[in-house]
Amino acid sequence: MTFETLGNIGSPAVVLIHGMLCTAKDCVPFGKYLADEYFVIMPTLDGHGRDGTELVSADEEARKIADYLAENGIKRLALLQGSSMGAEVALAVLAELETRGIEVGCTFFDGGPFFDFIPPKRKMMYKVFRKLTRAFDTDDPEKAADELMNNGFLKFVGGKRTEQFRPMIESMASERRTFSDTTVQGMVDVCYHCALPIFGWETQRRMVFFFSKEEPARKSMARLMKAYPKAKYRAIAGYPHCGLQVNKPRVYAELLGFFINEINSCKGMI
Repeated sequence: MTFETLGNIGSPAVVLIHGMLCTAKDCVPFGKYLADEYFVIMPTLDGHGRDGTELVSADEEARKIADYLAENGIKRLALLQGSSMGAEVALAVLAELETRGIEVGCTFFDGGPFFDFIPPKRKMMYKVFRKLTRAFDTDDPEKAADELMNNGFLKFVGGKRTEQFRPMIESMASERRTFSDTTVQGMVDVCYHCALPIFGWETQRRMVFFFSKEEPARKSMARLMKAYPKAKYRAIAGYPHCGLQVNKPRVYAELLGFFINEINSCKGMI
């Protein structure tokens, strides 16, 4: 795992966790709008960069992010945000930080597929993800982007609005990367064998689950609402999975800022 940062280390800290197949740089388009007021921390999850690591579990990623915060003397976060698979990692991070006494003002989960599929379905998704990740194993970024834009799984996720993914896809495909079998299995387990940690009502009130009204991941909302009845649930029309952050990064950053101020001000954390 590697980390990139924006802003002044003395400012209130926020952590932005990218989605599956992305890297920290894919958080920069909206993270840069937070950097004037916050110290923005953006990890590249294991198995997603070029550091030779492998993604094993959300819990392992959570421990590494928590270790980074502790090593840098960060004892509270104004915001913990995660996108898609990164939202599930963020859930594990929140649980880990609670055990370490590191406060989190607001946690914002964008498009997380918080499912727990049966083993045969997870095995099927391994094959889907294995095919998807092979597109990155080329030195031709245009070829990789075209192959990804025509991938059946991404078309399923994007629906009629798949074209809105293009800026993110081109960024993801800009350099050659190889995803190991272990990492692909880790992706499947994070996305589709997601545990829901127990949180008290006060923590739940500081959790925001954000979905597109049209995305498949929204079907996990019923499971979430049962586990976290005091959390906030918001949905937006007109965008695919995580589409607001991709197509209107400034607006997305303003939305994050709104929840930072609304929730943190009640806790006196800003």
